[in-house]
Amino acid sequence: MPVNMNEVVKNLKISTGAIAVAVVSRDGLVIAAEMPPGVYTETFAIMCATILGASITATSELKRATPERIVIESSDTRTIILGAGKKALLICVVDSAKDTNMVLSEMQKAADAVKAP
Repeated sequence: MPVNMNEVVKNLKISTGAIAVAVVSRDGLVIAAEMPPGVYTETFAIMCATILGASITATSELKRATPERIVIESSDTRTIILGAGKKALLICVVDSAKDTNMVLSEMQKAADAVKAP
């Protein structure tokens, strides 16, 4: 049975207390998302995919392994971009006070569900 991506997003948002959560294709197409009002979800998705793509290019230039995740930290939020199989990315934006290890653990569970056959 196919995974309900909207349920994955909803459950991750609840379990982490996230501000925003999305599952996007690696080329930036929105698969499922829960964003605050006024956010251009498509722009957010493509920029996150671009960030991961740029990091892959940068690390390959150094002959290093492909990044598994990207963490963007600001004074008030933390945005985590995590690979979810060969075709998808999972993105979670949380308050900077949230426990990063807890968020990563919940994101990994969600990513495993996303990449399940």
